[in-house]
Amino acid sequence: MSIKKSISVVLPNYNGRDLLAANLPSVYTALQKAGVEYEVIVSDDASTDESVMFLRENFTDIKVVAKKTNRGFSPTINSGIELATKELVLLLNTDVSLLPDYFENLFSYFDHPDTFGVSGRFIGLNDEKIQDAGKYPLLLGSKKIQPFNFYVDKPSASIATLFVSGGGALVDRGKLKLLGGFDEIFAPFYYEDTDLSMRAWRLGWRCYYEHSAVCRHPASTTINKFNKKRKIWITTQRNKLIFHSLHLNTKSKWVWYSRQAVTLIFQAIALRWKYHIAFFNYLGKRSEIKKSKQRLLLISNAPLTPLEKIVKDICSELDKQKVIKI
Repeated sequence: MSIKKSISVVLPNYNGRDLLAANLPSVYTALQKAGVEYEVIVSDDASTDESVMFLRENFTDIKVVAKKTNRGFSPTINSGIELATKELVLLLNTDVSLLPDYFENLFSYFDHPDTFGVSGRFIGLNDEKIQDAGKYPLLLGSKKIQPFNFYVDKPSASIATLFVSGGGALVDRGKLKLLGGFDEIFAPFYYEDTDLSMRAWRLGWRCYYEHSAVCRHPASTTINKFNKKRKIWITTQRNKLIFHSLHLNTKSKWVWYSRQAVTLIFQAIALRWKYHIAFFNYLGKRSEIKKSKQRLLLISNAPLTPLEKIVKDICSELDKQKVIKI
């Protein structure tokens, strides 16, 4: 029988007073049903909707980090992670509600010393439609990773996933802190969890997907509410470029750079300039990218596992199972 471990729940918040009121009770219900020692930490990203006051008046046990400057997901959640003291950390968005049995089948993954984290299944707020699941790492010919959602019908072994979701994942606190939390190069949003998990994989740790751990979630509530579509698109493309630059090996990166050159030419011919903005924003992050690479090398006691091998090994494992694409 697996040993249940204590849990620190860390939620980043920006103007999510109503979401906190709606979803925090489900978090407490799941924690209490799990029967473990726990703490809840909310890191507030300079909200203007009285989120902090609401928490201090209604949830006096919660540790609240009240930031004065809005900086985005990674810096905000990292401030909460710094205060975490329990064995495991549940990374959770404020727009997510947990089903009561959420933790039931998650503790066994941490019986294995190489486990970094595990994510569950995200379904709609008012329906059973799957929004997020395991991530199958499809590697395209241009050396670009394009993962798709999947689950496994009647799995015969633990199911690997390319990455665990930053909006709902249970991870090993020691490993998370050794990695330095989320890389703030990706602020304000997107691709932070993909990068975090890839750094874990490259150090020899593993990420899993557990289909029976279920949470409910409305589609992209917070980011879409507070940001314009153009900014979201440009930031996503920039961060996708940063991720590939960080983790592709030298040979693959040359193929990838060639693909970027072709994309930039065709986008210019079509007089579409958003991709150029994203690309130049990416170039402006080159010094930070170098520092991020150096940080990962410093904590590694062995050569880093190449991204390409990680993708191949995950696919090899999954192809032995009945993978159902979503």
